[in-house]
Amino acid sequence: MKAEDDPEARIRQLEQPLSENGAVELGTSPSPGNDYQTSALPPPVYGPSYQYPQAPYSAPPFGVSFPPAPTRRGTPFGLIFGLLGAVMVLVVAGIGMLVWTLSSATDAISSRPGFSDAGDDGPYGGSVTIGPSRNAPTLLPTRLPDAEPPKVAVAPAGGQYSVSGVDENETIECNGSNINISGVNNTVTLLGHCLSVTVSGVENKVSIDSVDEIGASGFDNEVIYHSGAPEVDVSSRNTVTRG
Repeated sequence: MKAEDDPEARIRQLEQPLSENGAVELGTSPSPGNDYQTSALPPPVYGPSYQYPQAPYSAPPFGVSFPPAPTRRGTPFGLIFGLLGAVMVLVVAGIGMLVWTLSSATDAISSRPGFSDAGDDGPYGGSVTIGPSRNAPTLLPTRLPDAEPPKVAVAPAGGQYSVSGVDENETIECNGSNINISGVNNTVTLLGHCLSVTVSGVENKVSIDSVDEIGASGFDNEVIYHSGAPEVDVSSRNTVTRG
């Protein structure tokens, strides 16, 4: 029998192109002279893609986004206004408390009955009157001290007594003694009877009750005697008169 007439051979001839086409699609080719099929090749394996280093401040690659950086939040305005309001409330409350305290103290003082603190009759006596009103204390006039009488010096009987200095004011009990007056602008009063009075210096004023002898020298001295007829020895620019 011929090969063309064998049905099985004919079927094998028809299947052979189909098997060759399938091997080409799977990446294999039939080995010449072999009737068995070879196994398919494994799929290709690709390694990880290479990542290029980026500059620290360069823009991210296309399609890549980073999370946004945290933003700073300022102080809330509500908190600021709240603190300012609290401070203002404290200041107003403190001022009100101070005013209330001062008003209470003033009312307490004004509610007391008036009293007078008067000084005694001494030379420095005075008085201050404080009433219920809020006016300033009233200072009453103070009585001036009476002029003290001059001290009287007693000269030794039949002896000597001298007065000197500047702007002195003396009263002397003569007691039958000899009085010597000098210095500048002194005022001397001689009481009783003197044996003699001698005045020198400048601008001295002498008043004598009674004297036996008067001598005046120096400049601008004034001597006045009240009784008797004394012997007078006076130089120029000095005066001795009876008064």
